[in-house]
Amino acid sequence: MAPSPAVIFDFDGTIADSREVVLAQYNKIAPRLRVRPVQRSELEQLQRLPPKEALRAYGVAWWKLPLLVFAVRRGLREEVLRIAVCEGVRGVLDELRAKGVRCSVLSTNSTDNIERFAAHHRLPAFSAVRGGVSMFGKARALDRFVREQGLDKDRVVYVGDEVRDVEAASSIGVRCVAVSWGFSHRDALAAKRPWRLVDTASELSSAIAG
Repeated sequence: MAPSPAVIFDFDGTIADSREVVLAQYNKIAPRLRVRPVQRSELEQLQRLPPKEALRAYGVAWWKLPLLVFAVRRGLREEVLRIAVCEGVRGVLDELRAKGVRCSVLSTNSTDNIERFAAHHRLPAFSAVRGGVSMFGKARALDRFVREQGLDKDRVVYVGDEVRDVEAASSIGVRCVAVSWGFSHRDALAAKRPWRLVDTASELSSAIAG
């Protein structure tokens, strides 16, 4: 028998509508790490920048990045139950579960935050949750996750909202559906030529079904 089809989701900006909370947590920690805060007027331009260029633009040195990610994760722990599910995504998860599709999460956010969010919103149970992935180590983590879960890459779709999600999936030969409602600008996602680029949950459902 062929392995079951599987969909692996990113979390922040894909399932969880957490962009505003992440931005607030970043700006809260920015003075302590001596990095530039993000002004709301700069947000669209920031979303268009490649991730490494964005870090340089805001003065985030490589050695500061783990400290920044840890601080934002910790801040999100306090806020995670106030974050909403992205519009229509609950219906997509329900539909996939009903069809017997294995749904998992692979994210930079912490496993604890993801599981608390899912339980609070009573989302369908995920077959696996892998949190704490390095911000620029997603390709390696995704490849390892696929192998550990015994998945067939030809039957896996990775769903994410950032340029680095598209890059990670493409680099290991997994199809990526990029969603435009998260952290990266639609034009930046399109430039990376994902397998599918969608603007609504109904489009996401159709893309996965196809």
